[in-house]
Amino acid sequence: MKNTIRIFFVCAATAVLMFACKGDTDGKGGFEGESLTYGEATFVVDNTIQPIVEDVLAVFHSVYDHAEIKQVNITENEILQAITKDSARVLVMPRKLTTEEEAHFRNRKITPRITEFAIDAIALITNKKAADTVINLEDVYAVMQGKASARGPKLVFDNPNSSTVKELMRLAGVKTIPSENIYSLKTNEEVIKFVHHNPGAIGIVGVNWLLQPPTDMVKYVEGVMVLSVDNVKIDKSVKKYYKPSQSNIATGSYPLTRKLYVLNYQGKKGLGMGFATYISAPEGQRIILKSGLLPITIPTREVEVQ
Repeated sequence: MKNTIRIFFVCAATAVLMFACKGDTDGKGGFEGESLTYGEATFVVDNTIQPIVEDVLAVFHSVYDHAEIKQVNITENEILQAITKDSARVLVMPRKLTTEEEAHFRNRKITPRITEFAIDAIALITNKKAADTVINLEDVYAVMQGKASARGPKLVFDNPNSSTVKELMRLAGVKTIPSENIYSLKTNEEVIKFVHHNPGAIGIVGVNWLLQPPTDMVKYVEGVMVLSVDNVKIDKSVKKYYKPSQSNIATGSYPLTRKLYVLNYQGKKGLGMGFATYISAPEGQRIILKSGLLPITIPTREVEVQ
């Protein structure tokens, strides 16, 4: 039964993509316009989840070699600015747009196609030489609220306009960032390098940067340690700490998680729909699973016993 269901979904996804190709050649072996599996498009991607999108796009391009998708990695604020300038139609973000943010597309009668494809985590990292291996979430919130003492933890973010900053501000219930104990750099790579060189600092990054770092970042990632975080929602009477592992994300034990989406506002059957179909199909979900993030649907694994 499980095998039948799996075959059905694989065939369905393949059929959708193949249907998009039919009848769109120019008669000379080339392609016209844009469809689900060919053409050119630009995707804007929240830079805190840059690595996983790069991985899936690399495989997508290898399968559909007539597709040319340019990935532009920017901050959440820059994505929202790009929307107002009408220079972004396919977004990959760790949240959906608000009603106000979607107004730009609704006014143009564009119906969004939203695809949830993974669950990510916000990781707190420190130098491997640090004595503490755990941190209380309330202490992090106290820093965000400007209540921490001079001896409190020093938080280092990738960018003041990033989605990780916005999420921790939301959780801490603040609208502005205090001037003390918080430092902002420019990129996730800079945060990892800063923590690698500065014992005592606590960096805030998307966990995907630690699970799949670029080659030139491996030595820096190896020099940092992921802190375990408490989750008071589970049991206030017993203090337990959890790391952002795949299993802890799945069970809800790790408190700092967020869903990832492909937000397609193209208003047509283009590469946005093709990529969203691929990343949510078993093949794409298997890439998510291997990355260390949590896929929305766990791909089946068939085992034959000889």
